[in-house]
Amino acid sequence: MARRRSLPDLLKDTAGSTTIEFVIIFVVFMGIVFFVVEVTLYMFFMASLEKASEAGVRAAVVSSPVAPGVPLVIAKEDPGDPTQIFGYKCSHVSAPCAPFPTTSCTGATGCTAGDFDRILQHMRRFNGQIQAEDVTVTYSDAGIGFAGGPVAPMVTVTVSGVPFQAGILELVLQGPSGIATLPARSAGMTGEDLAP
Repeated sequence: MARRRSLPDLLKDTAGSTTIEFVIIFVVFMGIVFFVVEVTLYMFFMASLEKASEAGVRAAVVSSPVAPGVPLVIAKEDPGDPTQIFGYKCSHVSAPCAPFPTTSCTGATGCTAGDFDRILQHMRRFNGQIQAEDVTVTYSDAGIGFAGGPVAPMVTVTVSGVPFQAGILELVLQGPSGIATLPARSAGMTGEDLAP
């Protein structure tokens, strides 16, 4: 018959302490490994969105404008003023070029389908989760070009709302704030080569 041991005797007993120490260290080590893997995946997807936006803007600046309302020719500020000559730089002191309003469209709503689809396909080479509604193309006046010449706007492609799916890190991100998407990324270039 086994004798009952007192609490002080149990606390002095070292049998099995190595196993307990190993389990504690192993759990901590595996937690660190999983955390590093998930942070690496998050950074990879962020970099893929950055590259996708850069590829999208490169495709957009050599395409026809996909947003409605972008003029094809730079107009003079005052067509009746003889000092404002066609061919003057828009950055000239007498301001010969009329600015145009910022125009944008988001994927499925308002963008010209053919050219927008080509831009989207360039972006999907870097991140296949990008959907049409995640992409916004914006054209704004850059103040460059020549009066009477082809328009040269600043073209910006923004990617937002792309979901991020991970294991443990997703549980942390979807806490009280409810973050379930990657932060928006955008890239811009001047559209000096916009196709007519």
